[in-house]
Amino acid sequence: MNTYLIIADDFTGSNDSALELAHRGLSTIIGFSSPKGTVDSYVLDTESRNREGDEAYRMTKALIKDLDIDSYDIVLKKIDSTLRGNILEEIRAIDEKMNSDLILVAPAFSQMGRTCVGGTVFVNSVKLLDTEFAHDPLKPVTEDNLITLFASEYSTIHLSVDEIRSKAFPLIKDVQVIVCDAEHEADLFETVKWARGLDKRILYVGSAGLAGALIQYDRPKQPALAILASLSKASRAQLDYAKSRGVAILAVDVLSILKGGDFTPIIDQGVQILQGGEDLILTLSSALDRSVFQQSIEVGKALGLKDAVVGTMIKDCLSKVSLEIIKASGVKNLFLSGGETAFGLMQMMGINEVKIIGEVDIGIPITLVLDGPYQGMKIVTKAGGFGKEDALTYSLRRLEERQL
Repeated sequence: MNTYLIIADDFTGSNDSALELAHRGLSTIIGFSSPKGTVDSYVLDTESRNREGDEAYRMTKALIKDLDIDSYDIVLKKIDSTLRGNILEEIRAIDEKMNSDLILVAPAFSQMGRTCVGGTVFVNSVKLLDTEFAHDPLKPVTEDNLITLFASEYSTIHLSVDEIRSKAFPLIKDVQVIVCDAEHEADLFETVKWARGLDKRILYVGSAGLAGALIQYDRPKQPALAILASLSKASRAQLDYAKSRGVAILAVDVLSILKGGDFTPIIDQGVQILQGGEDLILTLSSALDRSVFQQSIEVGKALGLKDAVVGTMIKDCLSKVSLEIIKASGVKNLFLSGGETAFGLMQMMGINEVKIIGEVDIGIPITLVLDGPYQGMKIVTKAGGFGKEDALTYSLRRLEERQL
């Protein structure tokens, strides 16, 4: 098992990066001085973010002076996802100690709306310098393009989102820094997979998003399948939020249900997404577009079907498609929203008993299946109208935790 060293510049930053390791069941210690001996994972808080650059350099250098940095397999300089702090100065101090072959910079944290495109950092799709962080009273940000920032001190190249997704990774020669774009978690993970295959001692530089991608490489997460049948405004807002954070969404066409369509392609696609380690939301076309619901009623009437029969056909089909994806993918984590659909699916799965083991938010429980072929599966259930816009996305994250 690889060991991890994270060097952060403030306490909250230390905690959010440590949390990524803890989510995967790795024992993690946060300290304010170098550890005595090597532990599985250690987060060193230098408390240097709001100091002047030269002082931050000296503080960092002094704190790691007696640190056996070579005993750690993975070294991450944790930076603020909005680039506050003394980034260049502290990296310089760490790299002088580590003598790395390459500095890989990837600050994105898509779950918090922080992305990087063209080397520029964005917060909820707004350029960093156009946000409030450019006016931070203690440490205002003066540069949001990392290529420009690092090229002032290092030979620097850029890895774009398109290159990452097409796996067109560069040959690393006479390069000190590579600035990596990322819009979604999958972009960070592809970058980490490539970097971990290099025969180089790498100093990773990024936020909690990069910490999560690094630990995922060693301890892959168990993806979750969300089944969303609710047509409520709250559910639609949660779908939109999840989509903005890069979660894969597949929609079963309700009109095809009424016309006896073939759903093998969507089942195969869902299985592929989950087996690739990504979360998946399975929903109805009427949940994405309210007008489709009215169309389904009209189509049902044309077929001589009562509204209640139309509703039952749609519910049963979604449950059957969901069950086929569950069986073929082996997914162990479920999120169910829409009471009738949730109950119908659990009946199909032969689930008779569940035990509440936690709570995502008020009124959103996490349960453990106690019997049947899916014993040990974790399920989050949510009433359609419950929860803030991030309730679905946060539930998927909680389901992935090794320990609740």
